Amino acid sequence: MRFRFLISFLVVFLLVQGAFAQDLQSKIDFLINDNPLSKSAVVSVKVVDVKTQNTYAQKDSSLLLHPASTMKVATSAVVLSTLGSDYRLKTSLYAKDDTLYLKLIGDPSLKSSDLQRLFKGVNLAQYHTLVVDNTAIDNEFYDKGWMWNNLTSDDNPPYGIYNLNHNLIPVKIIPDKKSGTVQILSEYPFCFVNELILGSTNCINADKAPWRNFKNPEAIYFSGSVIAPCIVNVAVQNPEDYFLYHLHKAMPGFCGQICYGNISNGAVMIAEHQTPLMGLLSEQNKKSNNLYAQTLFKIAAHEAYQTTGTFDNAMKLFNGFYANPGMVVCDASGLSHYNLLNCDFLCNVLLKMMPDKCFRSTLAESGKYGTLNNRLKDVNLQGKTGTIAGVSGLCGYIRAKSGNEYIFAILIQNYKGKVKSAKELEDSIIRAVNEF
Repeated sequence: MRFRFLISFLVVFLLVQGAFAQDLQSKIDFLINDNPLSKSAVVSVKVVDVKTQNTYAQKDSSLLLHPASTMKVATSAVVLSTLGSDYRLKTSLYAKDDTLYLKLIGDPSLKSSDLQRLFKGVNLAQYHTLVVDNTAIDNEFYDKGWMWNNLTSDDNPPYGIYNLNHNLIPVKIIPDKKSGTVQILSEYPFCFVNELILGSTNCINADKAPWRNFKNPEAIYFSGSVIAPCIVNVAVQNPEDYFLYHLHKAMPGFCGQICYGNISNGAVMIAEHQTPLMGLLSEQNKKSNNLYAQTLFKIAAHEAYQTTGTFDNAMKLFNGFYANPGMVVCDASGLSHYNLLNCDFLCNVLLKMMPDKCFRSTLAESGKYGTLNNRLKDVNLQGKTGTIAGVSGLCGYIRAKSGNEYIFAILIQNYKGKVKSAKELEDSIIRAVNEF
């Protein structure tokens, strides 16, 4: 009798599970097919039960699509698993005889004030040379597939071993109604073309357009209208020059030469700036910081292989961690339109990292913090958003009203117009999962 009862219970359980999956699948199919986006855009979805690892709903989940910043879920998992949650990024100052040594790691959060603190209290007059060790990661500023309008944006600055002040230049924009002109002021000298005019609102564009003047390809063109004074952050075009500019300011009493090389044996550390990895990963995933994602990916490769961190050896690390997943990865942040992932892969990443509380703590939380601060306030969700031109994505973990937990991934691409309609479809799918 007991055996028959167990068999009956199992049959009923499987029927209920099957009905559940069918109901959720039908609901999601209806939401997608009833949405105008489905007529022209590609919509890919997958929902997986955390406990059973059963797929409860999916639509074209194997299609390779642009992930946008959902890519950061995959690359941050590699970084955290390689470096560990206790890892600290160290920028260190050493001394030996009449020589100082500055060891850089490429800390993407390093500020000019941190540089100043490293040299504070050091009698710079007694040193004739400062050797900068720049070997931790390479200094390739851009990644494959970045577009021209990415090259001046404060969201996507160039990056490398010389990261400083988020590689951004604060530029003062000052309108003068008497003269009918607009001034552009910056402490850091850089080449710009001023095409700003007085207007009824602040609408300022800062673009790099080398095709307009091949003799001056580094110029940044400021255009648009201005009514009130403001500050605009513009991406540094050469991080090494920018770093050296602030390095000289941090050493006002230093009259020696600055060169590049390795730290000499016997040099003693006299100052150090440390940054906890977890704070950077939280900023990367919660607020979708591209600079942090790009840099930390290479730092992980540097530490794993004890050589200069490059994108190629970071990808070697990535492919080893995911056992050659067959995805196309061209940068660590998801900014490139050359990247191709699918919802199957994103769900596998989330499933792999599910037991890691440190990893989950880096994700945005709906209605609370990060890029999900103003979305899905009625849902218990930890996740990662993604947005680039014509692409929107969302993936993560959801604790439904029933108490069950699910992993999900949604990628939408090839839509026209603003991203709002894609985000609304994502939210409606999430709310359907939340009801089961």
